[in-house]
Amino acid sequence: MANLSFSELWKLLSSAKKVLISLHLGPDGDSLGSCLALEYVLKRDCKVEVDIVSKDPLDAVLGKTDFAKNIKFGKGVSDMNLEGYDLVILPDSGALKQFVPVDFKLSNKVNTVSIDHHASNDGFAKYNYVDNSKISCCSVLLEFFKSVGVKFDSELSTRLLLGVFTDSGFFAYGKGDSIKEAAFLIENGAEYKSRISEPIRSNVPLRIMQYHSLMIKNFKSAEVNGLKVCYSVISMKEIDNLKLSLSEARSAVNYLSDLEGFDIIFTLTESEDKIKGSFRSRKGIDVSKYAEALEGGGHKAAAFILPKMDLKEAERRVLDVVKNCE
Repeated sequence: MANLSFSELWKLLSSAKKVLISLHLGPDGDSLGSCLALEYVLKRDCKVEVDIVSKDPLDAVLGKTDFAKNIKFGKGVSDMNLEGYDLVILPDSGALKQFVPVDFKLSNKVNTVSIDHHASNDGFAKYNYVDNSKISCCSVLLEFFKSVGVKFDSELSTRLLLGVFTDSGFFAYGKGDSIKEAAFLIENGAEYKSRISEPIRSNVPLRIMQYHSLMIKNFKSAEVNGLKVCYSVISMKEIDNLKLSLSEARSAVNYLSDLEGFDIIFTLTESEDKIKGSFRSRKGIDVSKYAEALEGGGHKAAAFILPKMDLKEAERRVLDVVKNCE
């Protein structure tokens, strides 16, 4: 896969007249922040007409913030007349299936753009810029905007900080780069406390806390090849009982990753047609290799999707991958 240069990417984006930007399925803070940062710069600096869509809702916490007001929820890429846009930007994901149904056929006439930080990104779009050394997609955009001379005001800095803040696990992951990025953005006016920290960390609904309790109730552990592995498996019935969205269900692994004494953490959450899995490690272990063996991908935070199967079989399959993957 050949990356565009920053100058080529800027020329491509700034010359467009109408652009569609999509959050990925089960959107998180980095998906939201990167889409909104792109929207802001394209509108402010390039006078581009921009639509943002999201097939899935945000989780209850992000959904209460003021970031969500300009997004068309319930509509995804496959619901739009794509040939009416000069570009379709698909940030913060390494695969087209994170935006459209598996059986959706994308016309060759559609100019897709991927801006991403996942090592598993294989260049699925017509135009690509991927840097898997970055902790978040917003980190990629931060470097991009610096390179092409974009002005960092309070609004842009706040939108970018949302992705840096959430994808770094509140600065728990990475090698200090996320803290440096946050410091730059706060120096340029990012409203860290009033628009990010307090709304996200101090407004967790009761059902999310109940979900965390369920994760502990279903908690299991195993030793595999000398690695201490902890995991939790949640059925669709349990998720439905708590009325959790996909975004909320996929966040559980971050809660378990705070547990002491484990090398690898994973979760499995069942939905109607698949099983969503996530890996984390606080010990510097490259969990993306396990996700890739399960046809997923990622980096320090990795994810995968299994076809619908018995949950005990799914559990065995993941543990076998951890055991056998070099």
